[in-house]
Amino acid sequence: MPEGTWGYGQGKKSAAGDLARRWLVGIVLAIGIAVAYYLAGRLGVGLILKPEGVAVFWPAAGISSGVLIALGRWARWPVAAGVIAATVVVHLAIDDPLWAGVALGVSNATEALITAGLIEHYFGADFTLDRLRQVIGLLSAAIIGTAISGIGGAVTYRLLSGPSAEMLTSWQHWFASDAIGIIIVAPLVIGVAAALREPPPPSELVEGAAALVVLALVTAIVIVLPPETWVTVLPIAALFPILLWVTARCRPVYAAASASLVCIAFVATAVFGVGHFGDTAIAFSDRILQAQSAILFVAVGTFVLAALFAESRDSEARLTRSNLMLERERDNKLMNAQAITAAIAHASAARHFLRRPPPDLAEIETALNRIVNESHRTSEVFDSIRALYRKGDDARQPVDVNEIIRGVLQSLGNEVHERGVIVRTELTAGLPPVIAHGGQLQEVIFNLTHNALEAMAATTERSRVLHVRSAPRGSGAITVEVEDSGPGIDAKQLEGIFGAFVTTKSHGMGLGLAICRMIVEQHGGQLTASSNGESGSVFQFVLPVDPTDKGGAGTP
Repeated sequence: MPEGTWGYGQGKKSAAGDLARRWLVGIVLAIGIAVAYYLAGRLGVGLILKPEGVAVFWPAAGISSGVLIALGRWARWPVAAGVIAATVVVHLAIDDPLWAGVALGVSNATEALITAGLIEHYFGADFTLDRLRQVIGLLSAAIIGTAISGIGGAVTYRLLSGPSAEMLTSWQHWFASDAIGIIIVAPLVIGVAAALREPPPPSELVEGAAALVVLALVTAIVIVLPPETWVTVLPIAALFPILLWVTARCRPVYAAASASLVCIAFVATAVFGVGHFGDTAIAFSDRILQAQSAILFVAVGTFVLAALFAESRDSEARLTRSNLMLERERDNKLMNAQAITAAIAHASAARHFLRRPPPDLAEIETALNRIVNESHRTSEVFDSIRALYRKGDDARQPVDVNEIIRGVLQSLGNEVHERGVIVRTELTAGLPPVIAHGGQLQEVIFNLTHNALEAMAATTERSRVLHVRSAPRGSGAITVEVEDSGPGIDAKQLEGIFGAFVTTKSHGMGLGLAICRMIVEQHGGQLTASSNGESGSVFQFVLPVDPTDKGGAGTP
């Protein structure tokens, strides 16, 4: 079956349009980054140490790194351009020469590119902070990125300020301020991006907002505590119960917001001599060190707790789904018994028609067809469930997903032709092989494709088009999409479409998608569905190339 059905002229127009859209999006993103980076940079400029001229806290570093991690490699050059432009404007505003602004802008952009590049290389796309190893990865990437960019910053400040700006001291201040900026702000940007892709339920929004309000009040109380020795550790202890509440009950984005709120308050009060961390009797450098130590404790501790609780919730959800499948298997046996009973009844009817003088061949054929259909339905359910728990000879091995897709489409060729469906494939060449059970992935792709064909059976007002796509997702995963032009899925049904015994078909058992989801998740991936309820639906699953590197289960 040929891959792609668009004509050459249409392809050129589509490619030109896509290129124009990418340029437009890139320009808008660069402008947005420049504005955000400039505003955050102006805040950082207000916290500059003299004579080195380095800010003690640079939140702009977290904005650039966070946006680049959230959006992926396509945003590299827009983000870099926005960062350089904003840095130049910031330093021109404080009367630094143009060359210094450009040099510092390049260092800032390099920092974001290194940090985000390391994250993408080791963790792939769709990075979130819901795993402990990912929290450690972000901290490590921030340390490496700021350590390297700090060299360029230290050299620039030495050339700008002369011997008064000692290079090692400048590098230390750059490293500390940018690393803290990334640790405080980048998780918030990443978390907000994840929340926009998958919004939290209203109950969590209310509870998270309430927790942040309480945390702000307690932080204000902590800041005005008297500067006595006995309250040195009290600020952290007072905040811990609320941070524990946020991390245990809400998604990591709320933990990131909490850490940002507390940390920015600590830094601001230390710099401007306000409250507990602004005791003017203590040397300024010591106040800054005290605030930075508190920030690291609060931020790292909060992110670690949030990741551990997220892992626990995810394990609980997986266990719940598995228990549901096991509980429903009992009902499944009853359904199969009913199918077998129906097959026996059809066999009896066939024998009855056979005994008629003369035999009713049409009725006999209908009865036999029903026997075959009931038997196939029973066999498919047993095969799908048995495949999830098969061991031994069916071990995981490198699998070419494109080859499986082509095989499935070829096997469905007659049905595609009979239903009048146009198949359009966009299979990216050179995809890395996936470590997986080939038979189980074939089951997933077959089920999604067959469901798409059935969904378009009632489509009469527009063409019946089946899109099947494959593409890389970052450096360590691949994605497969099956899109139909059917009537779509109602929003109420879409919420629970992957649940056991949930079906949109009058003759469906409601196990196909539930089994598909279990297969994908056991391979360390994720299966999702989207639809506007009117013009088709899209089923997409993402699989890590090697599930052992992505938190997926081993061979079942």
